[in-house]
Amino acid sequence: MQFNLEVHLIIEDVGLSARGKFSARNKKEIPNVAHQYIRSIKRETGYRRTLIEGVMVNGTVDITEAVKEIENQPIPPMDDIFW
Repeated sequence: MQFNLEVHLIIEDVGLSARGKFSARNKKEIPNVAHQYIRSIKRETGYRRTLIEGVMVNGTVDITEAVKEIENQPIPPMDDIFW
C-alpha cells in the first residue's frame, strides 16, 4: 500500500518538516516505516539531538505516539545475542 508521510522534527532547536511517498505491506507496518525515515534524517544530520514533534499519514492520521513508542524502546543487551 502507498501512503504519504509527513514528519515534523526539532533538531537542536531548529524545526524541520519533511515529507514523501512510501509503501508498506499493511497498516501495522506504517509506524516502522516512519521510524526508519526519521532514522535516515538523523543519520543525514549527524545524529544531533532530535525531538519528534508530529508524524502524519495522508495528511489526516496522526501516528506520532506510535512512532515515539518505537523510538523509546530499550536497546536489548548484547549478552542475549548468540553468535
